Amino acid sequence: MTQQPVKPLYGPEAEPVIIIIDDDDAMREALVCLVESVGLKAVDFERADDFLNSDLRPCVGVIITDMRIPGTSGLGLLEKLRASGQHLPVIVISAFANLRDGVRAMSLGAVDVLEKPFDEQSLLDKLQDLITETRNRASQCCLTAQAKVKVDRLTNREREVMGYLAQGLQNKSIANALGLSVKTVEIHRHNVLAKLEVQTLVDVYQLTQSADRATGSGRCCGVEEA
Repeated sequence: MTQQPVKPLYGPEAEPVIIIIDDDDAMREALVCLVESVGLKAVDFERADDFLNSDLRPCVGVIITDMRIPGTSGLGLLEKLRASGQHLPVIVISAFANLRDGVRAMSLGAVDVLEKPFDEQSLLDKLQDLITETRNRASQCCLTAQAKVKVDRLTNREREVMGYLAQGLQNKSIANALGLSVKTVEIHRHNVLAKLEVQTLVDVYQLTQSADRATGSGRCCGVEEA
């Protein structure tokens, strides 16, 4: 029996998860069947609060939520996701959509608001596009998180040297700025390049820029942040 490869939980290669939130059992089950019919994984919740209280936070996927559900509404869910820094795209569906709620949902970050009944193929096409977007975001997220891990390896002095290297300063100028000998700066420079796993000053600059954007990105690729 051939063993199937285990799909990673994090990063751009993670299995996409479509999260479906709707208190209408028939609609929720229909959406699960639709999503699974094209080979995608679906996880459903009756209430937004059930999802929020779960540990499910996929890096690749989409949330489909009804606008009006008991407890935290679809709009309330959007507010809580934005406040927590969760960037998974959200599609809002409703049998009672109105312009005001639709505008509010979009302002809170929803990527689309669909009125029931909606075209199933259009929804599936939208899901595939959003999965691609979240894969790309997860890829960038991992690069920035990995950059931060490398920077965290540096000592305080090495970080100072890295900062000057990123500005394009030569060893002598760095030595003058830090009150060190050129030889000492050369040693620090060697250590910085080795720990960052780069070879050029351009690489140092690009990596430091990535590391600056890395706050909160570690979770999406399984990297523990300090």
